[in-house]
Amino acid sequence: MTDFIVTITDPALLDGITWAREQHNAAVAPPNSPPEPLPDAEGVDDPEDGMETPSVEITPDQRLLESDEAYVQWVMEQAAISYAEQKEQAAWRQAYLESQQQVTRRRNG
Repeated sequence: MTDFIVTITDPALLDGITWAREQHNAAVAPPNSPPEPLPDAEGVDDPEDGMETPSVEITPDQRLLESDEAYVQWVMEQAAISYAEQKEQAAWRQAYLESQQQVTRRRNG
């Protein structure tokens, strides 16, 4: 694990982070408030069949972020996930290109 320190001193930028966190939180369903199940859907509470509504797991993208610090941490985690995926895709592309070059060399060689 590596700790990074981010310093933001411009009040307008800090207000922007607060605004973005509030937008994120507004888009997230409140905890313990799963979406309404569709009528006759499996797992809906029905005294006749004894089935219960399945528990809804809240993913990190769906959790409320209580502070601007938590929001910046979440944003950086999302960026790091994206960077790791891009790195993996680039490695696959490079391996593919190298294999295509080998095939071309064999054909021409």
